[in-house]
Amino acid sequence: MAKRVSRKELYDLVWSEPLKILAPRFGISDVALKKACARAEIPTPGLGYWAKKAAGKSMSQVGLPERPPGMDDEIVIGAGLGYWHSSWTKEELLGPLPPPPEFEEPIERVRERIAKTVGKVTVPREVRAWHPAVAKLLQEDEQRRERQRSSSFASWDAPRFDTPFERRRLRALNTVVLAAGLISGKPSINDQEGRSVSFSFYQRQVGIHLDRLKQPRRREPSANSKDANEAKLSLSILQSPGSENVRIAWHDDDQSRLETRMTEIAVQIILTAELQYREGTVRSYEWRVQRKAELEEEERERKRQAERAEQERQKRLEQARINRLLKSAAAFDQAGAIRKYVEAIRETQTGNAACSGEELERWSQWALGEAERIDPVAGGKFLSTMQDE
Repeated sequence: MAKRVSRKELYDLVWSEPLKILAPRFGISDVALKKACARAEIPTPGLGYWAKKAAGKSMSQVGLPERPPGMDDEIVIGAGLGYWHSSWTKEELLGPLPPPPEFEEPIERVRERIAKTVGKVTVPREVRAWHPAVAKLLQEDEQRRERQRSSSFASWDAPRFDTPFERRRLRALNTVVLAAGLISGKPSINDQEGRSVSFSFYQRQVGIHLDRLKQPRRREPSANSKDANEAKLSLSILQSPGSENVRIAWHDDDQSRLETRMTEIAVQIILTAELQYREGTVRSYEWRVQRKAELEEEERERKRQAERAEQERQKRLEQARINRLLKSAAAFDQAGAIRKYVEAIRETQTGNAACSGEELERWSQWALGEAERIDPVAGGKFLSTMQDE
C-alpha cells in the first residue's frame, strides 16, 4: 500500500529506527528507502549509528536541510510505485481533506536563499570553461565549419555562432546554465541554436527563450547580417517549456545591457521552479477539493439511482404478487365452477341410459381431480402468491 509522507515526516521516521526495520512498512527494501531519502535530500544515519546508540554512546543527528527550490515536499513511497508521483486513488480522494496548503518559508526568503547560493553572476568577455551542453553547440558549429571548408559548394548549413551577437548570446547562455547548476538545475537545449532551453529542478521544468528582441514594426535582421550585431538581446522565462506565454522577460535597453541583470535573471530562473511548485500544489489541492465534491455527488447520484431501481423492483414484485393473487382468485372460482358442474351433471345424468354409471364416475373423478389441482386453497397453495419468484 503506497504511503504519502512529507520530507519532515520521512526524516523523523528514518532517524527513529533502522532502515531495515522501517522499509518493510513501505513494501520496499532498505536500499530503496535510502535512495528515496537521497532523492529528497534527507540525511540518513551512517554505518554503526544504531549499534553505537544501543551501546549508550551519545550520537549526533544530522539536521534536515531546507527543501531546495522546486522540490516536492510530499514523497510517495510504496511497493511497485514511483517515489515522486502517484495518482490519487478514489478512496484517498473521498477521504478527509487535508488543510489548504501553506508554505512556511515566505517566497522572498526563498529568493534570498537562492541569491546567497548563486552570488554575483557575471558574463565574461572570454569564456574559459563552457558548460557541456553549450560546448556541444560549439562542437557542432565547428563541424559545420569544417564541412564548409572541405566543400567547393556553398552550404546552407553554415556555422551559426560566428557573429559577435551570437557569440555574445552563447556567453550569456553559458552563464545562465552554470548559475542554474549551482542549485541542481540541469539544462536541456531544445534546438540547434540554443535559443530554447529548459531547466530541470527536481520535479519542475523551467523554460527560457534567449534570442534577439523582436521588433514587430521593423524587419528583423538575419543572423548573419551586419545589423544583427546591433540587435538587442532578450531573455524570457516561459510559463512552461515550449510555451509562447511569458512569465517575465529582460532585454537590452537604452540604459543597460542584458548582462548587467544576469544575477537577477539567474535567481529568477531558479525561483520560478519554486513558484511552479507552489502554484502546482495549490492547483492540486483545488482539483482535489473539486474532484472530491464530484465523486461525492456521483456517489449520491449512484445511491439515488439504486434507490429508484430498488423502488421500481419492489413495484414490479408487488405487481407480480397482485397478478398471482388475481390468477389464484380466478383459479379458485374455476375450481368451484368445476365442482358445481360435476354435481349438476351427476344429478341430471343419474339413470340416463345413454351414460353408464361407470363412465359418469370416471368422468366425475377426473373433473374433480382437475378442480383439486387448480384450487389454490388445496394444500395452502394460495400462500405462494406472496412469495417472490
